[in-house]
Amino acid sequence: MGSIRIPNFPALCSPHFDLRSNPHCRAVTHLAEKWALSTPLFLDADEEARLPGARLGLLAALCFPTCDASQLLAVTKFLIVVMHWMDRPRSLYADEEIFDPIWAKYLRPTTRRDWQKRFQRHLAAFRYGRALLAQDAAEGIIPDLESYISLRRDACGVKMFLDLIMYAGGLHVPQHVYDHPVLRRLRQDAADIIAWSTDVAAYAQRPHSSNIIAVLMHERQYTAQAGADLAGNLVKDTIMNFLTNETSLPALPALGERDADDVRAYVQGLRDCVVGTLHWLYETDRYFGETAEDVRSSGWVFLS
Repeated sequence: MGSIRIPNFPALCSPHFDLRSNPHCRAVTHLAEKWALSTPLFLDADEEARLPGARLGLLAALCFPTCDASQLLAVTKFLIVVMHWMDRPRSLYADEEIFDPIWAKYLRPTTRRDWQKRFQRHLAAFRYGRALLAQDAAEGIIPDLESYISLRRDACGVKMFLDLIMYAGGLHVPQHVYDHPVLRRLRQDAADIIAWSTDVAAYAQRPHSSNIIAVLMHERQYTAQAGADLAGNLVKDTIMNFLTNETSLPALPALGERDADDVRAYVQGLRDCVVGTLHWLYETDRYFGETAEDVRSSGWVFLS
């Protein structure tokens, strides 16, 4: 058993991002976990035991601090489903009936058609990405860094996660503005920060799975520590890229007052998802277990 030292991710963003939390966190967490545990043929015994420690209700509350209780419940249920899909790959298509009521009751009725198409496209890309990762793992293939980064954006579900900003905020960003290079760069920055920091946190538990540290070790003949150092620097640099790209927001096309407000709220939503995820990494049992506070303060993680 070895060890690596990883960055304190909340410290990387704390000078620039404000952490907020949704006041409905506790009540919604209870409802969402009760739903998951009472849904037949959904979670297996191991998943049920791990569910409270995963603290997915807290992740939802930190990343979507201003939505109402119903919206927060939808987000939390969706996160439970996505984690189930990630932990049990064979469920990706078999358990569609678990997601369909969330889509029909919460997401579809309050969103526009362009958002729905985008979300479904990202859901399909997530499933395809998970299948590719599983195939690579089965065949012992480690992709190059550029290919992995592109695949990881799909396979970790972060695109769907960021889609939920518009749902949770009741926002409308016109398609031509959503596609503008400035917002596209901000979305990509946020997605990469979340994906790579989660990879670094997960490496200790799954050091031989598809992971940016493993990719760097293979491609550049790095040690695990050197891979963790570079991955951490990539996260840090991308946080700074996000802040730089944010200064280009005045370059967006002229908008009416309502649309301009929604764009500002959308960018704030990207910020909330970044800072919320980076803090949640140390609150969930999923990555560091009972050593989370020690990892936060010292950075040292023992490898499985």
